[in-house]
Amino acid sequence: MFFGLPWYAIIAIVSVAGGLIYSYKEKELEMEAKRMSGSREVHELRQIVHNLKSRVEKLEAEVSNSKKSSAKSTTNPLSDIEIDDEVEEQNSDNTSRRNRTRN
Repeated sequence: MFFGLPWYAIIAIVSVAGGLIYSYKEKELEMEAKRMSGSREVHELRQIVHNLKSRVEKLEAEVSNSKKSSAKSTTNPLSDIEIDDEVEEQNSDNTSRRNRTRN
């Protein structure tokens, strides 16, 4: 007899204490898994943000290079927009109207 208790009482006490310890460790592992998954998600999001920043920087560099080269090569900015034909039509319409009003 242990502390004056019969053996079946000691077995019950040990099993209850073991169950409590087991559930405590299980909850502790659950919390650690949540923390680790949160940490993994944060790490993945940081990688995504870093990739997006580098892509934006590359695009900005390409745009600035293309602006520099287009400013040197073209003198008419309307040709980039492809509205030369419309501008010419409007100009011809305006000149024909002026001629009609003068006559």
